[in-house]
Amino acid sequence: MSFYGANPPNRMDNITLEVWGLQPNQSFPYNASAEWMIERSKSVPDPIILLEKFSQNKKVDDTTRALLLTFYGILVVIGAVGNALVVISVVRKPVMRTARNMFIVNLAVSDALVCCVGTPLTLMELLTKHWPLPDWPSLCKACGAIQAISIFVSTISITAIALDRYQLIVYPTRPGLQTMGALFTMFWIWVIAFTLASPLYIFRSLKTHYLGLIDMKSLSFCIEDWHIKNGRAIYSGFSLIFQYLLPVLVVVLAHVQIHRRLRGRRRTTRKTPAILIAIAVTYVISWLPLNVFNLVADLSAEPFMEEKTMTITYAVCHMFGMSSAVSNPLLYGWLNDNFRKEFEEILCCCKKRPLTKNTRIKSRKMETELTALAHMEHTVTANTKTSQCSQIF
Repeated sequence: MSFYGANPPNRMDNITLEVWGLQPNQSFPYNASAEWMIERSKSVPDPIILLEKFSQNKKVDDTTRALLLTFYGILVVIGAVGNALVVISVVRKPVMRTARNMFIVNLAVSDALVCCVGTPLTLMELLTKHWPLPDWPSLCKACGAIQAISIFVSTISITAIALDRYQLIVYPTRPGLQTMGALFTMFWIWVIAFTLASPLYIFRSLKTHYLGLIDMKSLSFCIEDWHIKNGRAIYSGFSLIFQYLLPVLVVVLAHVQIHRRLRGRRRTTRKTPAILIAIAVTYVISWLPLNVFNLVADLSAEPFMEEKTMTITYAVCHMFGMSSAVSNPLLYGWLNDNFRKEFEEILCCCKKRPLTKNTRIKSRKMETELTALAHMEHTVTANTKTSQCSQIF
């Protein structure tokens, strides 16, 4: 079972091949006849139903399929819109392009990639019994790698944000990270993510089984073909450490130290510790079910659930993990005063009423005064690092 949902059907497709009397890596005989298929299906309770499932390429019934499509669709739309708002908020105004916000934008981009690319691919493999896309080995490899890269970038970005806040608040006299330094760090975040996800590209392959039937000449399966003994279990343990345990440890410890530092400050509001707790708890809870499921699945010599139950359980655990991509715009964007103002401007821009001539003159005068006031405030806060610390949440 792939840790990232990149290849959830592997174990279950192997079960199906074994039902036909074949080993997982064994190809169907070339030009096999319908009689041969029926002969192999004697041990199957209803081979006609099995053939129908493969021909329709459905792993679950229509009701389950509709429910999964609905829930995943809701998460994809909410996540895509929320992360798009974060990116637009920073792109549209130069004042928002701070080093700290660069990390939040990086997180939003990776989460948008999870929602718009990784999740649909995972859903596709959850609902289909065999590979439904063109039989291109590079496409099979890329599907697994893209999902892993986006999740690794999201995880490392969350860790980087926690460390940046820790350095800014616990050691306010030290020079902070500038925009170019943040961009350089973001570059290395993507490099590290590509490196950590590379095994899923290397060991993922497209296996084609030739049936010779009129309506179903061949079946293709995109699987993880590990050439190392217990390779999948080793990589799952490796991913568990670098994608979950280590980030959780860093995020929790950093936020505990931030909370201790801010405790007792006059300008610290009650919502600050609540936000710190929410960030840590949300990350821990969202990724815990999927990590536990994959750990149990990889350590089990035999499938521990029936195919449909396993598919639904995996989908629920995966949706919990995906909820992190949906909640991040709320935790790092909406709860930040500056981002919330930008969100409100973007969402309300289409509701603006046309202004009269006198109203426009007054508006321009007010904008000029507010611009001068904003410039004055920026000059003051730029020289007071302690003031910045109180605004990061």
